[in-house]
Amino acid sequence: MGQRRIPSELDIYHVVARGTGKQLIFECDEDRNKFLSFFEHALSANKTEALAWCLMGNHVHLLLQAPLEQIAECMRYLCREYALYFNERYGRSGHLFQERYLSEPVTDEVYLMLVTRYIHFNPESAGICDFDTYEWSSYQEYLGEARYCKTEPILSLFGTVEEFMAFHDSRQDIEGFLEIGNRRSITRAMPDEIAIGIAKSVLGGVKLGDIKALNRHDRNERLRDLRASGLSIRQIERLTGISKNIISRA
Repeated sequence: MGQRRIPSELDIYHVVARGTGKQLIFECDEDRNKFLSFFEHALSANKTEALAWCLMGNHVHLLLQAPLEQIAECMRYLCREYALYFNERYGRSGHLFQERYLSEPVTDEVYLMLVTRYIHFNPESAGICDFDTYEWSSYQEYLGEARYCKTEPILSLFGTVEEFMAFHDSRQDIEGFLEIGNRRSITRAMPDEIAIGIAKSVLGGVKLGDIKALNRHDRNERLRDLRASGLSIRQIERLTGISKNIISRA
């Protein structure tokens, strides 16, 4: 059974869909354009907004805004239709994408800014080219005319396009802000205030400092929720006062 999806109060999620077994999902630019056409339809049909995106060789990064149920429908359509196209074009059969896409809740504006920049930096981090010259990401939409993205929510955090560009160019805090699948690395790059915001959305009305006073069953359930949301064992230990051995056993 997969991890439970953690809801975001902002209804914003960093979504990653990967080719099964690291399978390449794009062979040429025609494939990328086809994927984007399905993406555009999926967004419209499921009332989902895209805030950022990047197409890599064997995976895609999408920053989506909508309730989880709508995002699930959006991703179901997108992955199904593109897989049908890809399999027919290249004479293959079976799954193209890993069965379960990854999703990370975005819980505050600071993390929203960081994850947007992280998505745009993927081609540079992979050694393909400088992030601002890559054709297959939403970065250029933020500098000119937006087609797939709703750019206003993120640009409003910076005030001007120039400040948005300067934030990307600074590269501050980019090192260590790694793949969504490596959740401990993501959390190490987070300031504690961001981790606390994530914890609040996960725990509901339960305070971090009160977890250690809960009965064993409820305490362990809260610890598992924190771990599933992306916090590292060390960070949970620091924020809750519960020993790492207890957290590991939970």
